[in-house]
Amino acid sequence: MERQQHDAPKCHPNTRNAVIKKLLDWILGLIDAEALILWLYGAAGAGKSAIVHTLAEICENHGWLVVSFFFWKTAGERNNAKRFVATIAHQVALAIPAVRELVGAAVDHNPFIFQQSVDVQLAKLVVEPLHQVCSDGLMFDTPPLIIIVDGLDECQDTSIQSSLIKSLAAAFRDFPLRIRIIIASRPETYLQSTFNSSLVQPHLSRLGLSGEYSPEKDIYLFLQDSFEKIKREHPLASYIPPSWPSADILRELTQKSSGQFIFASTTVKYIGDPHQLPHRRLHDIRRLEPPKGEKDMPYAELNSLYHHVLGNVDNIEAVKQVLGVLIVGNFFPSRFPDKTDELLFWQPGETEACLSQLRLRSGTRMQILLPHSHP
Repeated sequence: MERQQHDAPKCHPNTRNAVIKKLLDWILGLIDAEALILWLYGAAGAGKSAIVHTLAEICENHGWLVVSFFFWKTAGERNNAKRFVATIAHQVALAIPAVRELVGAAVDHNPFIFQQSVDVQLAKLVVEPLHQVCSDGLMFDTPPLIIIVDGLDECQDTSIQSSLIKSLAAAFRDFPLRIRIIIASRPETYLQSTFNSSLVQPHLSRLGLSGEYSPEKDIYLFLQDSFEKIKREHPLASYIPPSWPSADILRELTQKSSGQFIFASTTVKYIGDPHQLPHRRLHDIRRLEPPKGEKDMPYAELNSLYHHVLGNVDNIEAVKQVLGVLIVGNFFPSRFPDKTDELLFWQPGETEACLSQLRLRSGTRMQILLPHSHP
């Protein structure tokens, strides 16, 4: 089945098991069986995307996954809702062949349907075709049909975010099939209001990535396995001390992570730079102190790491311009350097040269400074 695979993160093996188990229990109707929607929420860097991508893989292996849509702020084709219903309809047609002809007929009947409201698109391209195959007796004893929407808060228009939630709730609340919708996002105030609304609240289950699912053991395991991989595969591995790093150092880094996988993953990428001695990079990180006045701030340790990375570039003003373009632009990653050269009136290749100062050659470009995916 065709899925969105762009930068798809997964949970590190044997981590986040408690959260994933609870999600599976909900899908199977063992808890909150009457809820149509489950809202998985947590702060940036808590690992929401990795959890839902891992869950999507599990559901697909069981034949449950019907739709997966992943919003991403910096990808022009995935930071808005223009393709949302079209993607859902396409994936439903792939997952349930009996729907395919009905969806095609709906588009032939109204070629301008994608210019209409989300509610109309959902009704004509998804809900009505599914109702029809049920009425025709083409679907029976169906397993749960799972719809996953990740990163909803990264959709550019906040009003669209709220309307999508309400549209999904309205479309599937009285549906004859076992539909389960999982929405993952940060707990933004406007989203909390939407999930508390009278239209959505009666059909909602919530799962917050809070203290109940403390990830310290998972972060420790991730760090331990990642350092072992560095010791095996790093080009300068022969210079790494055999006992590096100690259990105390792993516990120290776990504590610095403050329950956020983003710090652990960023630390591993920084230390694993193939052009630097890993134990020296680790020493640099351990010496870091949060910037003055930030010790009690969230992500203080992560901020100190970013300050350190940015503080070692040769031309910080050029880096700031590139980061500014990345934040406000909607370029697909592969086109980002060329488009930035054009916007800044630079010579071809200057953006690439600027990014090379950041030593971010593992993973996608800019992954350390503006991470979207976590282990």
